[in-house]
Amino acid sequence: MPDQLVLWMHDAPPEPPYYATVFSSVKRDPRPGYDAMDEATMRAVTELEGYLGHQVVHHGDRSLFIAYWRDLEAIDAWREHTLHRMAKEKGRSDWYQRYRFEICRVEQAAEFERPE
Repeated sequence: MPDQLVLWMHDAPPEPPYYATVFSSVKRDPRPGYDAMDEATMRAVTELEGYLGHQVVHHGDRSLFIAYWRDLEAIDAWREHTLHRMAKEKGRSDWYQRYRFEICRVEQAAEFERPE
């Protein structure tokens, strides 16, 4: 895994403002088909115009996934994407115990890295 906090599409963060979608979840077990759908949706989202990058943290059955977007139109395009709609439907019926979704506008961003 790359030694960076966010996997940006163009190896560097964009200048604000941009948007973030925050998806926090608790998964059920077992969840057949989840990993394959996760891989497929990640491939699809990276091809979407306006997708900037993402970061994800897992802890047991809990996950926090933050995706970054150029604008609200890009978020809407992903929301309406056929594969994403299928994943959401399957997630509600089979894979998730609960989840929360938020959209945030990033007005300012800063980063620090200690030199070696």
